[in-house]
Amino acid sequence: MPKTWYDWHATAEIENPERRQFYRNILAEKKPYFMRYVYPSLQKEYNTYVRNTEKNALREFGMTVAELRAIPYQDLSQRQIDFLRYYDNGMPVGVGDCVMNRICRMFEEEFDGFVSKYKPEMPFDYTVLKRGYDYPKSAYPKIRGIFDAYVKRIRKYKVHCVAERVDQYDRAVTLDRLRQEFMQDCLCVCSNAAVLSDILVDVFYSRESTHGFMMLICGDEVIRTLLDRNGHRVSFPAEDPAGDIEYGGKRFSLKTITIREEEMDEHHFE
Repeated sequence: MPKTWYDWHATAEIENPERRQFYRNILAEKKPYFMRYVYPSLQKEYNTYVRNTEKNALREFGMTVAELRAIPYQDLSQRQIDFLRYYDNGMPVGVGDCVMNRICRMFEEEFDGFVSKYKPEMPFDYTVLKRGYDYPKSAYPKIRGIFDAYVKRIRKYKVHCVAERVDQYDRAVTLDRLRQEFMQDCLCVCSNAAVLSDILVDVFYSRESTHGFMMLICGDEVIRTLLDRNGHRVSFPAEDPAGDIEYGGKRFSLKTITIREEEMDEHHFE
């Protein structure tokens, strides 16, 4: 993307004054508000900025930014006017009333607090992902220790990747190597892959943020367990003009197939 699209200083190098002014008029120096849901780092930057500014407003004026904005302009003090102007100028995202921002705010209003308030009728029983082996109690803390050490290594390496701008391919190769080392360390504690999978599921479900990583590490065994529980049958929606499921302007019906044991050995289910 040309820097003149998003960098104010880059537009100063445009010699033609009319062209320079045109680029400044269309300059997108900030990502729009809705994109904070696309980029986690932008979401964090936005939340931090808003939180800190709200604290400053409460400390100085005894009211929130929204309460300041509700005051008629002619009734604001010069300091309050300056505060709001600096607040808008320093905002890390573009909060203009573009179509996508309006749609985003509609979703925010509709789903405000929904996720935090939603409670499933029954908690997920993760034991369906296990075969139910009665493994030694001493194995769990050992695997948990290996896992905690692995998580620290991954976090440290990811920080290094950002700081050193490590190539995407090199990053993937190193992460895969670390994953293999993790599995080898675990296999030294429990050499049976199926039993190890049960231990790992217990370890991963002791934390809420590692379920995706669990499938990366022991996904094959978890899938095998689920297939065995269901007679190796898998059901999925297949396009069917006469189907009873409608989605995206098309109709589908559930199709069930049986995966043979040899097919499971030929493919990985990561």
